[in-house]
Amino acid sequence: MQKINLVKAIIRYNPVNFTRNFVQGAPSKSQSARYLLLQKAEDKFFPENIGKWECSGGLVEKGETSKKAIERKVAEETGLKPNLEFRVIKQLPTITMKDENYDSHCDLYLIDASSMNLDLSIEHSDYQWFKAEDVKNQNLVLYANLLLEFFNNPEMYLN
Repeated sequence: MQKINLVKAIIRYNPVNFTRNFVQGAPSKSQSARYLLLQKAEDKFFPENIGKWECSGGLVEKGETSKKAIERKVAEETGLKPNLEFRVIKQLPTITMKDENYDSHCDLYLIDASSMNLDLSIEHSDYQWFKAEDVKNQNLVLYANLLLEFFNNPEMYLN
């Protein structure tokens, strides 16, 4: 059984969360939070996931902390730069999954982004910013149960 360490990011855009040092200008309180989903363009392990939606993330490299891995993966997949255009807010509960081939655990992070404009990697064909309540209506890939738990109960994780 192969052991895998993964990271996933729930990326939130909500200008109210940023200070003037992080985003130029005063944020508007009338804007509500949106959450980023990326549409898979390729998947060599699970081709049935192509076209489905996921949060940014991926494998933790040897010798890398999960926080460094999520900063690297978000930058690679979205073009956003850590501490300039996004920042890690909180580590959420880790989930483990086991099947006949894999024993994996996934560290989940909540990240605030200062921009809704992305430069996608070739791994993804599209992106959209959804309201939390609309995420459950999307065709999600790996760790969908974890993401849905967050989006169905965000107040439990955001306090």
